[in-house]
Amino acid sequence: MKRVAFLFLLLLPIALQAQTVGRGPEPQQLMLADPYVLEDDGWYYIYGTHAEDGIVVYRSRDMREWSDLYGKAKNHLALHKDDVWGEKWFWAPEVYKVGDRYLMTYSAEEHICYAESDSPCGPFVQRDKRPYLPDEKGIDSSFFIDDDGTPYIFWVRFTHGNVIWVAEMSRDLHEVKLETARRLIDVEESTWEHRMGRVAEGPAVIKYRGKYYLTFSCNDYQSKDYAVGFAVADNPMGPYVRYAGNPILHRHQGYVGTGHHTLLPTRRGLYMVYHAHYNGEKIHPRQTLISPVKFVRERNDGKRAYRLEVDDKVIIPKVGE
Repeated sequence: MKRVAFLFLLLLPIALQAQTVGRGPEPQQLMLADPYVLEDDGWYYIYGTHAEDGIVVYRSRDMREWSDLYGKAKNHLALHKDDVWGEKWFWAPEVYKVGDRYLMTYSAEEHICYAESDSPCGPFVQRDKRPYLPDEKGIDSSFFIDDDGTPYIFWVRFTHGNVIWVAEMSRDLHEVKLETARRLIDVEESTWEHRMGRVAEGPAVIKYRGKYYLTFSCNDYQSKDYAVGFAVADNPMGPYVRYAGNPILHRHQGYVGTGHHTLLPTRRGLYMVYHAHYNGEKIHPRQTLISPVKFVRERNDGKRAYRLEVDDKVIIPKVGE
């Protein structure tokens, strides 16, 4: 009997080790700032600010479990600095399918840029290695293509702080028609927008029932009060009227620094993908989170209107193998 017990104790660590190996590594939380999700051919692809030498991409079927780095450029990135203009500060990517090609807009060295690929995984390259606007700095570029096919770019210019602007684009999305540019969102002092710095950034536009909803983030991203609000217009070029109940995403479900988001329409509904301070304290790296969003009908001066409402539910994306 003692011999059997001895053999059991001897083999137990081996059995536990085999059991652990069989399960595989535990998934880790997805850590991306300024996240953007593209849905394409049954897959979700997520991009964000993370790598020093380019832009990362992961993919998923359900937005919960994500692959490891899935890019086809150098170092398993979607975009690597060797293929584009700029050496550092690759921030806030967004990817759009245009015909059978994919176009990424992003910022490098505080200049807005674009690169193209035949795959959502890259490699994204620039045939002409230059920013959109070589003579001025800017960040956080986002496209909106209206029902008539007219494309617009929303981005941040450094004009008395971070200010959101809009301009029309060429149909191929290769040129900004700067002569059409309009100033849209400056920080309003003595409001939720002005608790840390003069920062209005991370614009994203969605159209609903004939209205244009411009969502944006305010305050320095390092602030726990970094948050998301929205404004509404009858035209993509504005003027936009802020929702009186802003912000709509602020210290959400215990998370702080919640902002710089994307809006993702899916067959299951609309989602907001955003980042937050990790564990509520550590700022870098920032954690990626996802929450459902819906349009809620209400009355405004006797007229029918809709507001955006973020659900209390929080999806925490995980990275596996």
